[in-house]
Amino acid sequence: MDKEIVTENLSKKYGNFEAVKNVSLSIKKGTIFGLLGPNGAGKSTTIKILTCQLPPTSGTAYIGGLNTVSDAVKIKKKIGVVFESQNLYEELSVYENLNFFRRLYNSPKKRISEVLKAVGMERYQKDKVKTFSKGMKQKIMISRALLNDPEVLFLDEPGSGLDPRSAREIRQMILDLKEQGKTILITTHNMEEADFLCDYLAIIHKGSIRDMDTPTNLKKRYGEDVLIIKTVKGDIYESPLNTKTSSDIYEKLSENNQVSFVHSKEATIEDVFIKLTGEKLTDES
Repeated sequence: MDKEIVTENLSKKYGNFEAVKNVSLSIKKGTIFGLLGPNGAGKSTTIKILTCQLPPTSGTAYIGGLNTVSDAVKIKKKIGVVFESQNLYEELSVYENLNFFRRLYNSPKKRISEVLKAVGMERYQKDKVKTFSKGMKQKIMISRALLNDPEVLFLDEPGSGLDPRSAREIRQMILDLKEQGKTILITTHNMEEADFLCDYLAIIHKGSIRDMDTPTNLKKRYGEDVLIIKTVKGDIYESPLNTKTSSDIYEKLSENNQVSFVHSKEATIEDVFIKLTGEKLTDES
């Protein structure tokens, strides 16, 4: 079976509020799949169902062919989870944090050094967690999720609140884990992160999946490349690329030697989100 994660009409209600509405996903082994949407879109609720923390109100979900309700114990042995909130024990050292969770998984002690080496934090294992930056804590969170050498990794907003350097390091780490054959599901409201990391991307809004495909295909389907021309006077003209309109504008300005520079702007995931939802998606969402 080449599908690692499958959901069928997955829904979750809290009273009259439906947080997740008929979500159907099919995620291939060894890929990075993203759920892109603002806070409150249903991303974290979906992950909680897939990681056996919440039962669905209706519908079904499977991890490696195992049902998230009836096979929860088996599933928890083969997954790793990095939560959005960094719930580490601040007064304990890195080693003490990981050793506690290692014992829960019954993993060998050498696994601590292995996972710390994988995230570049091996030399910090005696240091207390409270002395670390948010980016360093996120690396420890990832190393903790790797203690049981999971087949499937869930990352809830992995780049949230990180400085640019730490965000780049975490993204590269995620790509390295994919190269090891792990299936990774991330939730994010960061469009750059979604575009850079994901093999497949689902746009989720108000609990529903609006569309899903590769980022490239989504941009082709809903976005539009633009030609931008700046004149010597500083005026800027924008027009859809490779159209008669853009050609006419360029020809007219060129004849009068008015062109200062020309460049094209590719469609973005933000364009896709706006087209599908009618709203903007920002990092402050």
